[in-house]
Amino acid sequence: MLNNISVGNQIALLRKQRGFTQDELAEKLGITAQAISKWENGHTLPETTLLPLLANLLNSSIDSILAPNNTQKGDVISFGKYLWRVLKISGEQMLIITETTIGKAAYHDRAGDVTWEHCSLRKYLNKNFYNKFNETEKLRIIKTEITNQSNPWYDVGHSDSTSDNIFLLSYSEVVNYFGDSGTLQNKDGFCCDENGTFIPVEKSSICSELKYGDAIYDQYNEARKVKDSYGDDDWWWLRSPGGQGMHTSGSVGYLGEIWMCGDDACRVDGGIRPALWLSIK
Repeated sequence: MLNNISVGNQIALLRKQRGFTQDELAEKLGITAQAISKWENGHTLPETTLLPLLANLLNSSIDSILAPNNTQKGDVISFGKYLWRVLKISGEQMLIITETTIGKAAYHDRAGDVTWEHCSLRKYLNKNFYNKFNETEKLRIIKTEITNQSNPWYDVGHSDSTSDNIFLLSYSEVVNYFGDSGTLQNKDGFCCDENGTFIPVEKSSICSELKYGDAIYDQYNEARKVKDSYGDDDWWWLRSPGGQGMHTSGSVGYLGEIWMCGDDACRVDGGIRPALWLSIK
C-alpha cells in the first residue's frame, strides 16, 4: 500500500534538488501548482499517466518516487519549504534539523541576562516560523517538553523546562547527534588565540578565567559545520547558556567547533537552525 506522506516527501525532496518551484514543475507537467502541493502534503497521489514524465523531470524512477526507501538517521528529507536532516528516529516520530540555517538573528533582542524560556528567538521560532507551515504540516509537528540544563562546564544557570513546537539544540544534544569525542564530559577543551588557532587548554596561557577552555574542537567539527541558504559558511545558535554568563548563549562556529564560552545573546549575526519532532505518519 502506498504511503501518501512518504511519496509526497520524496516528490518535494527531488523537486528541490532539481531546483524547481512548485509552479515550474506544474507548468512542465501541464497541471496546477495546487495539485503539486496536494501531492507533497500527502493529500493525493500523482495520476498514473503523469508518472513517467514526473520521473523524467525529477531525474528519478517511478519506483523510487512511489516506494522511497524507509527514512534513516542521517537522511535529508523535505518538510514545508525546507530540507531537513534526520537526527533520530523513535517509533513513529523523528527529530529533524534544518540542513542549512534559515536566516540570522539575535538570540535575544535586548542586552542583558536571558534564558531560553524568555528569549526572543524562542518566541520567533514558535510563532513566526511555526506559522510558515500550513495546517496539514502543523498537525505533524509534535509539541515537545524541552529540558533545559546549566552550562556543563561553568556555573551558569538555565531556564525551567519549556513546551515547544520548534526549538534549538542544547550542548548535550549536539554532541549526542553529531558525534561524541568525550570532550564535553571530560572538560578538556581548547582555547582560541587572537589568530584563531585552537590550543589545548592544558597548553594554553590565555584561558585563566575559563579553566576548561573556550570550545570543543574535535574530529566531529565537519559534521557540525553548516551553510546558510546562499551556500556560505555560517555559525549557529544553541539554546544552552554560555559559560561567560547569562547574557551569553552557546553556539557552533564556522569550523564546527562548539563554543562552551558562548556568544553575546544580542549578536544579530547568529545563524538560526531550528529543530523539531515530526510525526512520520
